[in-house]
Amino acid sequence: MDSVYIEITNACNLHCSFCPCGKHPGTAVSAAPREFMPTQLFEKCIADALETDTRNVFFHVLGEPTIHPGFTHFVKKLEPTPLKLTLTTNGTTIARTGRSIVESPAVRQVNFSLHAYAELDAESAQFHLQNVFDFCKLALAMRPDLYINLRLWNIGSQESSGPWNRTVLAGIADTFGVSVAPHHFCSRHKSFNITGRLYLHEDSRFEWPAQSAPGTRVPNTHGTCHALDTHVAILHDGRVVACCLDHSGQIELGNINTRALSEILESPLARKIREGFAKHELRHPLCQSCSYCRRFK
Repeated sequence: MDSVYIEITNACNLHCSFCPCGKHPGTAVSAAPREFMPTQLFEKCIADALETDTRNVFFHVLGEPTIHPGFTHFVKKLEPTPLKLTLTTNGTTIARTGRSIVESPAVRQVNFSLHAYAELDAESAQFHLQNVFDFCKLALAMRPDLYINLRLWNIGSQESSGPWNRTVLAGIADTFGVSVAPHHFCSRHKSFNITGRLYLHEDSRFEWPAQSAPGTRVPNTHGTCHALDTHVAILHDGRVVACCLDHSGQIELGNINTRALSEILESPLARKIREGFAKHELRHPLCQSCSYCRRFK
């Protein structure tokens, strides 16, 4: 297993309309409680990941990992291990957490979800964007080996995202002296180097998968996915799920509180789903209603 997604919290300090846990006018609000993973459970996740020869960990499925009270402590727990962290964050706490991130050799990559700022007021959006740029300058000076992606995953989604995206591109030009022209996005060319290992990464917005009610749509049974091949996910309460997008645990394979991850990965359901992907068969109802797997040819 190359990567394990460890959802250290499903709580977030933003309420984006495109996120399942977002509270936004006109969207449904999840009734699921927002919780933080205990330290003991996190340590179990790390120990089990190491036993499956995992190389990379992520600190999210849903949620903003940097608001976990033990975030810095969790990063330090990775340092004695060979595990490398890819951190995906909305960047709103980066002024507080940035130095600890840069100083940790366990952090390999940081992804900033800048598209989230398009729904904030202009003053807040600019404030957070400047903090992200300040972090990038610090990282370029202190950690030239650190990969940073400035994500705009909203291409073609809303007319309102266009002005914000142009603001981000203008800020990149002003801050780093690199001009990236708008409206150049294509599905085969998504990543653009700014300087060093700092990149702009554009993509279209994806829909979080949700299992369809019986009879509401024709299930798509043909396709494949990288779940259970390159990665698996552990939710904040210890449930192990096949997919890094399965935030509600609809494909629960087991619970790491009571079973080892290696054992869970060899469970009958895990083998059934994995074998299906190898044969280009989507065998679980959640997979059959997922649009993200259509990106894999």
